[in-house]
Amino acid sequence: MKKIGILKVMKVLTICVLVLVVAACSRTTEQTKPPAPESSGTKSPTPEQSQEPITLRVGWVIPPENKDWPKMFEAFNKKFPWIKVEGVYAENGEDELIKSIAAGQPLDVIWNTSLDRAITEDLIEDLTPYAEKDSDFKSYPYRKGYLDNFKRDGKLYALSRGNDGFFILYNKNLLKQYGLEKPKLDWTWDDFRAMAKAATNPGAGHFGVANSVWWYNFVAMSLPMANGHAPNMAAMNEDFSKNLADGSVPEVLDDLNFFNDLMVNDGSLLNTKRAAKAKIEMNAFHTGQSLFFTSIGPVLPGFKAQFPFEWDIAAMPKGTAKQVNFGWLSPMSISKASKHKEAAWEFIKFWDATKEGQKTLFQFGGSFPNSDDPELMEAFANAEVYQGFDKEVLKYTPGITRFDPARFIPASQEISKAFTDFGAVAYEEEISAHDFFPSRMQKVNEILQKKLAK
Repeated sequence: MKKIGILKVMKVLTICVLVLVVAACSRTTEQTKPPAPESSGTKSPTPEQSQEPITLRVGWVIPPENKDWPKMFEAFNKKFPWIKVEGVYAENGEDELIKSIAAGQPLDVIWNTSLDRAITEDLIEDLTPYAEKDSDFKSYPYRKGYLDNFKRDGKLYALSRGNDGFFILYNKNLLKQYGLEKPKLDWTWDDFRAMAKAATNPGAGHFGVANSVWWYNFVAMSLPMANGHAPNMAAMNEDFSKNLADGSVPEVLDDLNFFNDLMVNDGSLLNTKRAAKAKIEMNAFHTGQSLFFTSIGPVLPGFKAQFPFEWDIAAMPKGTAKQVNFGWLSPMSISKASKHKEAAWEFIKFWDATKEGQKTLFQFGGSFPNSDDPELMEAFANAEVYQGFDKEVLKYTPGITRFDPARFIPASQEISKAFTDFGAVAYEEEISAHDFFPSRMQKVNEILQKKLAK
């Protein structure tokens, strides 16, 4: 991974959260309808029985100059030498997909950050027939419930490009300076808060929690679930038909207000205004002035090269009910317009549902494993991107990670925007979650109910 500044990393990752990458098909020939399910136990067919050369066009959000992600294409091509994979930079979601179809050069496989519009507008294939007939796919040891993240009305619409989970980063030098112990695997949010307060010393320019909207945007989504006040991430109810931050469950708002309390009541977290008053940089972790920071796994190597002090990673703390880490899924689907659907299925299956594909992805992508299989967990913990980091934390964290539901439920964009605004607006203006969320989530729930009624 390139050594880029922390602000640029945060900007790029935030854009990736909002961009909806979709695509459609290429001009060459193959059946346009998905195959009918075959009896259980059959092997998936060769993508092209004639093995004539095929080019799969994959729409993604990776800039052309990136040299890491094409390694997945190369690994797949070694197994299927007659299938060439071409990555197409597709930054603007479904609009770009529709344009590509109109231009006669549609894509075969698409990366999405949300499935809602792609499903609603019938842009992507129902993968259920492919999955049901493929014995190799059915034998892959997915973590229980994992594939539910890609389903709507019982139908499977995607596999995953990657699973990006968060870690807590801590400054070892400040830990030692303030007489604090290394976080345990099962430490709690109360421990986190107490340690942050202990390491807050404005006179020395030290603060417990690095200034980052990510606490509000993403980590806060896990707290209602961790404290047992919401059954799902982002304060969603059991069947994802209602967001509980609408004021109906006051405890959810208390949970979402956690980081506001750290800023307003404890003084251990600073926004832009408070950082300027304290005369420290906004992102004080990379200058060695904050004890805690948070980030997704794949960017850690770049940070390691930048931070001129000793630091390591900890698991996301435990709430009063359970230990939950926030993660992102990146759905990868087959375009309805593709003429190479069998080959496209083999491609996304290789990527997400084979040990070879997952191990390749670990080495450069930092993706969390989608399985508890010991072989895969060991490969993840020993991946090149994670060299030098706490292996116990690496092995532990994937099992407690739950993913942002805004990737696959109706009203996904509205829910994502509410939390994005919580970081961009409430964090900077110091607005309580009690004042910020109810009116917004009531409107979101109205939209959600209308979409569910269709």
